[in-house]
Amino acid sequence: MRQPDKPLVWLRGEIKTPPFSAAARIEAGFLLRRLQQRELLSLPHSRPMPAIGGHCHELRVNDAGVTWRIVYHLEPDAVVILEVFAKKTAATPKTRVSDCQRRLAAYRRWSPGRSRPMKRDKKARLERAGWTIGNTAEFLQLDTHEARLIELKLALAAGVRRLRERRGMTQATLAKRLGSSQSRVAKMEAGDASVSFDLMIRTLLGIGAGPADIAKLIRGARAHRAA
Repeated sequence: MRQPDKPLVWLRGEIKTPPFSAAARIEAGFLLRRLQQRELLSLPHSRPMPAIGGHCHELRVNDAGVTWRIVYHLEPDAVVILEVFAKKTAATPKTRVSDCQRRLAAYRRWSPGRSRPMKRDKKARLERAGWTIGNTAEFLQLDTHEARLIELKLALAAGVRRLRERRGMTQATLAKRLGSSQSRVAKMEAGDASVSFDLMIRTLLGIGAGPADIAKLIRGARAHRAA
């Protein structure tokens, strides 16, 4: 049985929606939704930040002329957003690190227990202490169209991976069938920003999915969005 998505948690008044471009908002939303679905991300999208604390990482979102960082902490029952900032130097500024450490310490003071999913009393304690418990659409202030695009991209990327595995194919084998590369298939399954919806649909057809299979994936994305 699929586990429920983790909520996003951020400190109200301190962590705010960044001024992303439309494309960067979609990319950030896709990555955050993967985190909510308990996927562990790695480079080039995410890297550990041990200087801040255990289970702390940063997402990398490239925008027009700006490189954004979203620092987050993984709990069994939540994804805690600790900071969002534009990266302008090679090293993370010490003030950013100390702010993240302070917020993480504050979160831990108000959040004893790590049940799955988050219990109602813990949610109430956090909200009283100034934390917002929400989702990706709320954090990024996505409109309905953007939120649906992200859910559809999630569904298609997951569909490519599941169907490939069901057929007993490696990424390299699928790449050979498609006349592509293993790295390109990996990007498809990760929903990389460089991968179009058209390419994912053609890949699904190339693995052997029919129109009914693709329609089922789309219906699943709609149902998840409605929930």
